[in-house]
Amino acid sequence: MSLKDKLQTVKDQMAQLPTEVLHKFQASLQTLLDSHLGDKALKASDKAPLAVLKDADEQAVDLRQLLDKGPLVLVFYRGLWCPFCGQALTAYQQMVADLAASGATLVAVSPQTPEFSRKTREALGIKYLLLSDADNQLARQYGIVFKLEDELAEVYRSLGADLELFNGSDALTLPMASAFVIGQDGLIRAAFVNVDYSQRVEPEQLITAASRA
Repeated sequence: MSLKDKLQTVKDQMAQLPTEVLHKFQASLQTLLDSHLGDKALKASDKAPLAVLKDADEQAVDLRQLLDKGPLVLVFYRGLWCPFCGQALTAYQQMVADLAASGATLVAVSPQTPEFSRKTREALGIKYLLLSDADNQLARQYGIVFKLEDELAEVYRSLGADLELFNGSDALTLPMASAFVIGQDGLIRAAFVNVDYSQRVEPEQLITAASRA
């Protein structure tokens, strides 16, 4: 089953949520789509921002050093609470060996605290690096950050996703579902940015892009 099919299954399951909740989700997504925020994100040939971030064990990881070893596949996700992210992160686990064959490293970044990165790793059995981007500082440099409406944040909270708790911040900002393949020269070779969080780039596309980086 493709990642697209797995994400569709999640959408089908979410259709069972109360109509009022679904309407709020759709209205929020439509606002994002109308903003054309995705058009402002970094693109192929742009210089890739890099930073030192904490991993799930609270150890500092310098993305520049990872890039010294080979191309970097940098995935941005929302958090453990997002079922679409869970499907994507699990699917990407299956491509780690293929990426390594081309010398590339996979890293997934979210605004979650290291504690919740660790819980994500344990819940999904992730073997690659999960890094914490406090207050979306790195994601902001890629042009993929948006502010969540207070009303929608309350809906998430009612569903068990307290973003202030997960992210250790009251900023209520999130990254769009994105992935960037970065060459060793520090330039973005491929950019996949989805304003719609229910859509993600397929593993095969990332493997192909990394092999050409």
